[in-house]
Amino acid sequence: MSAAQQTENSGKTGKLVPLEGLRGIAAAIVVLYHLVLGFTQKGVGVVPHGHGGFDVLLQFGLGLLNGGAAVAVFFVLSGFILSLPFSKDRSIWRVGVALLKRWPRLAMLTTIACLFAWMMILISHDNYKMAAHVIGAKWMATHGNAPIEGHPDVGWFDALREGLYQVFLFGDVHFDSPLWTMRIELFGSFAIFMAAPVLFAIRSWALRLSLIVLVMVWAGASYPVTYLSDFLVGVVLAMLFAENRMPNFKNWQAAILGVVAIYLFSFTYEQKLLIHAPIKAVLPIGDTSHFVWDAGAALMILLLLGNPFLRRVFSKSWAVWLGLLSFPIYLLHGPIMLSAGATSFNGALGVVGKTNSALIAAGISVALTLLCAVPLVWVDQTWTRVLGRMTKPLLKKPAANGEVIWQSPGSPSMQFEGVSSPAAAGPRGCAALERLALQRPDSG
Repeated sequence: MSAAQQTENSGKTGKLVPLEGLRGIAAAIVVLYHLVLGFTQKGVGVVPHGHGGFDVLLQFGLGLLNGGAAVAVFFVLSGFILSLPFSKDRSIWRVGVALLKRWPRLAMLTTIACLFAWMMILISHDNYKMAAHVIGAKWMATHGNAPIEGHPDVGWFDALREGLYQVFLFGDVHFDSPLWTMRIELFGSFAIFMAAPVLFAIRSWALRLSLIVLVMVWAGASYPVTYLSDFLVGVVLAMLFAENRMPNFKNWQAAILGVVAIYLFSFTYEQKLLIHAPIKAVLPIGDTSHFVWDAGAALMILLLLGNPFLRRVFSKSWAVWLGLLSFPIYLLHGPIMLSAGATSFNGALGVVGKTNSALIAAGISVALTLLCAVPLVWVDQTWTRVLGRMTKPLLKKPAANGEVIWQSPGSPSMQFEGVSSPAAAGPRGCAALERLALQRPDSG
């Protein structure tokens, strides 16, 4: 790679660092959303029909704890990140390697997560049912909307099968309920790997958008194929970025559009708020809320990449850390809440009362999730490097001068592999963290 190409790639990857922070915030929102569902009686629907000033503010605030919208952010980011390498290399070998690596890349962590959940079930037994009865939390009573037959007498082999292939092929989710997204993630990724090279090769934006709209119409509003639209929104953003067509925003413009993005993110069809009435009036029947969330996610990405102030804030070490932890946090928080969280709630109930017990349980759940996520980050990064080395020979390509050069083996990654970000000039150690973050091929 020439010095000019290295400089160009370095600049581009540096601009993408803020997306790690967005991914991490989305994961944190999923955790908070489940904490509210698990340790409160009414969850995020505490004021289901209020239209007074305070009720609207309260419901809008709770609307920000929108797990569904956070998942849509994950999918849009995946579409963006996974398709971007095809702007430089659209060879059949890159497509084949991307397809080959995606399942093992995800399955390693999902298998660990399901085995971890099985272990937590053996330790905590049915404590989650007792806690749910006291709290009145339906989400916890149903094991996070993923009841297990024979719980707590379940085998490790069941957990192994679920994490290894059942969550991907059949959408079976019993041990770790947040894994319902993995089937969509896998097959959405496959669709992007095959569609992105074609879309990047087409130079006409009119034709590109026409094809994307046709696919979205075909996908419709039926679960789960409708979520293909989320990934395609990410592809559109990736094409804008790769061709230097991303808009720039002044601070006042970013402030206004940021409010719009948050408004779209807070939308849920179940809430009876007048502020969402215009959206509901035009939204088709079916699983369609994610279309609104896609618009909010796209706007957030545009703002993070197009506003210098937001880009600086989200390029700091906190964003890199949060991005590194995001996937492990997403995988582990559910089993920890339903085991250690429920057990700590029951233990504290007779001493400090229901409200304080719920707060203690939530705090313990968050602390243990962070503690367990750290080693899983190392596993994630190590496994990604192993897959990269295993598939590297497949991307060997003869150069024009007869020498042999290597294409970046890094699969669909947050950035191009081995390129450090200019933002790495932050605190000591941030450079190494960012290099890890830039190599992450996951999505939430």
